[in-house]
Amino acid sequence: MSAPPTIALLGAPGTGAAALARDLQQHIAPGSAQIVCAASPDDCAQAVLTLLMGLDLPCPPDQHPAREAADARLRAALAHGGRAYRVVYGQGERRIENALKAIKSVATSAYGESARGTFDQKFSSRTTRLRAWNCEKCSDPECEHRLFKRLLS
Repeated sequence: MSAPPTIALLGAPGTGAAALARDLQQHIAPGSAQIVCAASPDDCAQAVLTLLMGLDLPCPPDQHPAREAADARLRAALAHGGRAYRVVYGQGERRIENALKAIKSVATSAYGESARGTFDQKFSSRTTRLRAWNCEKCSDPECEHRLFKRLLS
């Protein structure tokens, strides 16, 4: 039997990667995935999915510049290493739900029908509900990059 896939959580200081890792362990089927907090993008090499924490959690104003700089370095290192990643936004249950959506999208595309239900334990009824699209719920780094490029030009 092969080892479960690894999902790496990565984020600037104060963005909640460790807390999200603990929460995800409670919401996915035991043995279906290994959730790890990565210290650097190099630690994500063996991961099937890297989740980068968004900068939307509360932060003291004097720490904003350092946190934004750390986030920019992480994104640059992921891009330089050619590693795909998803950005996770939200607070509390919303963040967990968004992370589970990212995991589920990778699991079902990689493993097909056999993966359905593996990550649906708590949020299945809420995640299938149709709703208006909001950018803060998007976890596509290319989409985010295009958006910010347009805003700068």
